[in-house]
Amino acid sequence: MKLDAVKARLLRLRAALRRDKPDTPAQPGAGTEPSAVQHMVRMRAHGPAPGVRAVDDEIARQLAEAERRGELRSAPGYGQALADDAGWAQTPDDVRMPFKMLKSAGIVPHEVELLRERAALRAQLAAATTPEETRQAQQALAQVELTLALRLESLRR
Repeated sequence: MKLDAVKARLLRLRAALRRDKPDTPAQPGAGTEPSAVQHMVRMRAHGPAPGVRAVDDEIARQLAEAERRGELRSAPGYGQALADDAGWAQTPDDVRMPFKMLKSAGIVPHEVELLRERAALRAQLAAATTPEETRQAQQALAQVELTLALRLESLRR
């Protein structure tokens, strides 16, 4: 065997041993074992991904345990109805969940940025004093409105 083949085989063996080695607690004597979800996430890098069903079941199990221990009762808003999200009913069904995820992550959809830009350009047009400023604001506003109309139309389909 060539030296490169031996090195590659040794590296694969070391990786396999590291993968098979049980996880140790972060602090000696802490005795805390990683949760099953953390274990599933760690194993994702080394093999096939756990099914969505398995992750959902593990999350449901952990929530049920927290409920049984009474940890959820101290959460703010426990037992109250969820607040209605403004604009949820007006958002097309196909994009509700992606938009909700973007909102939760603090990311503004491009369409919202275009609406804000349109409002700023309308204010700029109203404040324009020279014909050149008016023409530039009208051109920019027309471009933004066209882009916005195309984006909104693509969401309706």
